[in-house]
Amino acid sequence: MKKIVKYQCEICFQVWEEKKNAEDCEARGLPEEYPIGCLYGTTNEPDSFYARITFAVARNIMGTRMSGHMNMGSSWACRDIPGVGDTLGNLRCGSGSLSLSDYDANLDPEHPTFKRMVDWLQSQDIPVTVWDGEKAISLEQFMEKGYEKEASPSN
Repeated sequence: MKKIVKYQCEICFQVWEEKKNAEDCEARGLPEEYPIGCLYGTTNEPDSFYARITFAVARNIMGTRMSGHMNMGSSWACRDIPGVGDTLGNLRCGSGSLSLSDYDANLDPEHPTFKRMVDWLQSQDIPVTVWDGEKAISLEQFMEKGYEKEASPSN
């Protein structure tokens, strides 16, 4: 009889032949958890695909067999797109992974979708934060920084 030893990452449950591989996998850690109600988007980038949408984190899903090292959360969305309404309350949208970066910190506080999202979150007693590219900051901090529309670089 032969004894077979395998190693399993306790985050994503991936099974490895080598202990070092499992240790390296676990070292990746859990994904970032974002505050519910954290606004993000690119309304300050007029040529962006999502230029007419403001998103807010609706839920985080992580640390499960399905999500592993990813946050598979979902978001609410306020849209200014003809024929497409807002996704709020129990309606959520999301891709495969919720991972915010500097790109997602380009919000225009004067954009109608930004104002509508803030109003909706406040009506639900959900604290409003804004993604600044590295972390969630309070809406007040965001407004104090005096974010203004910057001219998009021309190609």
